[in-house]
Order: sequence, then structure tokens, then C-alpha cells
Amino acid sequence: MNILLSRILTYLNGTLFHDFHYKICTFIIFHYLEMEDMSEEDFLRKGCFKKEELYSFISLLGFYQYDDFKNTLINDYQLRTNQIRVRMLGINSEQLIENMEKDCTNDEMKKLISEICEKLYHAKRVVIFGALYPISIAVELQTDMITFGKPFIQYHSYDPIVMNSDDVAIIVSATGRYLEGFKKSKTDVHIENAHQILITQNKKYLKTESCSNCQVIYVPGTFESINFNYQIMTIYDLIRIHYFQQYYL
Repeated sequence: MNILLSRILTYLNGTLFHDFHYKICTFIIFHYLEMEDMSEEDFLRKGCFKKEELYSFISLLGFYQYDDFKNTLINDYQLRTNQIRVRMLGINSEQLIENMEKDCTNDEMKKLISEICEKLYHAKRVVIFGALYPISIAVELQTDMITFGKPFIQYHSYDPIVMNSDDVAIIVSATGRYLEGFKKSKTDVHIENAHQILITQNKKYLKTESCSNCQVIYVPGTFESINFNYQIMTIYDLIRIHYFQQYYL
């Protein structure tokens, strides 16, 4: 279902410009559950936007009145929450864990996913880092987490964010080179301050004890991108399912 949130995320994740359209998208993501009670005046005041900026943005999505835009966003939210509930109730996550490629026991993987969901639940912001295609696979997870009220954005180099202890950083890197390079070239982001979840095929990170606030999901493989993409799809689905079952049932 191409709900309005999905269209907003398509713009937010794909744009190359840190302009007022980007800032409006981000504002909606961070205030998604508040939108129902947010008037046009509240939106402009809280977001420090001009009226012409807001209407330029909503017109891109086919709306000409703020109330029509807001009502569609609310209706789609209700549809999405019902859709999530119907999909999640009948899913057996233990079967997914049984079938996935892993280098640990089923119980160990289940415990790790549960711990990650706890970190996500308490986070004020979730930011995903990595190459374009691997992180684009996370859009369903991103959509569900925002629907649950958890701001979840992709990192863009032109958005000068600074991570802190209230954040969770999800890093997707088959070899780990992305993470090593990022820490050296983007010191101003301070990714080390956030709780980090590294999804990788590089087994050496299981032995790394230098970062106490980093959890590693190791997936067996030989740095073959297609197989890695299928593996991370399963991990994202496990996180979605466990998060719903832990905090919304």
C-alpha cells in the first residue's frame, strides 16, 4: 500500500538537497503521532516554517489544503496500524530464526533481537547508515517504526546531525569497511556516542571488545551482496515482528 508516509519517506530518503522540503519531511517523521492534533498554525510555529514552504511541499504530494493533507496522513496511519496487526499476529518468528543463516543458536539469536528491540524502544531517534541499496531494504522497518512512534531516518552526509546516548545507530556493512571509514571521515557525527547495531558478514567484529555500546549481528557469507541482502531482509523482519510482539501485544 502506497500510503502517504511511504511517499514522504521516498522523498526524504532519496533527495540530495537539505532544503525546506527535506526539513518538513523530517519534522513530520519526528512528530508523526502528534499530527492528528496539530493545526496548520501549530505546524508552522513548531517547525519554524513559512506558510508558502508548507504549501509548496504538500502540493508536491497532490494536496492543496493542509487539513486534507493531515486527514490523509491520519487515515493512512490507522490503515497501517491495522495492517501491521493483521500481518504480525499470525507470524511465528521462531520459524524465521530457525530458517535464517546464522553462526549462533536459535535462542542466542532470539535473545539478541529482543535486546535490540529494547534499545530501539528506549531510543529517541534511530539512524541507519550504510551504502544506498542495503539501507533502502530497511524501508518497511523504517515505516513500521515511525508508525509505532519511533523517529527513524537514513543518514545523509548533507544533514549535520550529531549522535548522542539517546540514539541508536544501525550500520549495515558486509565487510565493515563502511563503519571504519565513517568513523575516520565523519568524526563530527560522533557515532560512537550512540548505541550501535552492526549488521555484517565480517566475523572479526564478533571478537571486537573495544566498543561496549555496540551489538553485532553476524550473518555468515563471503561478502556476496545478493545473499547479504536476503539475510538483512530477514533481520529487518525479525526486528519488526519482535518489536511489535514485545511492545504492542
